[in-house]
Amino acid sequence: MVKDPSVFDVLNLTQRSAERDLEQALTNRLQDTLTEMGRGFAFVGRQVRFDIDGDEFFVDLLLFNVLQVRYVVVELKIGKFKPEYAGQLGVYVAMVDDELRQPHFHAPTVGILLCADRNERVVRYALRAAAAPMAVATYTYDKLPAAERDALPPLEDLTEALSDPANE
Repeated sequence: MVKDPSVFDVLNLTQRSAERDLEQALTNRLQDTLTEMGRGFAFVGRQVRFDIDGDEFFVDLLLFNVLQVRYVVVELKIGKFKPEYAGQLGVYVAMVDDELRQPHFHAPTVGILLCADRNERVVRYALRAAAAPMAVATYTYDKLPAAERDALPPLEDLTEALSDPANE
């Protein structure tokens, strides 16, 4: 269901980007993002608000897979996977199932948690008891391995050096 890892190089972000920056960049490059996610994805909304008896919840990205006829909740995390993220994603999947999904038309909602890194065993334990279909996938937006990236000067320094007329 989900491509893993999703390659987000087109977003021009750094490892230090905030979740909101990642979300904004993804929606700015919506077509590229949907293509990277896989076939059949359509955009429903970002920061989709749910009011559950006075408590507010916001789904980072809500997609619809037209090939599978189901909603797909995408939760974004900039760090390493933590078990509590699975609980949060499960709540969002259940809310979309109850509030939006029409069971006679739509397949059950799927949750996808995109995070920068994960421990496979921790993910398995966190998802083992989940009733809803959920996946945890990683994303990347830097193709170079960390050691090579760290050995290079910052992008700003390279850009400045290339644009400085004294270097011509």
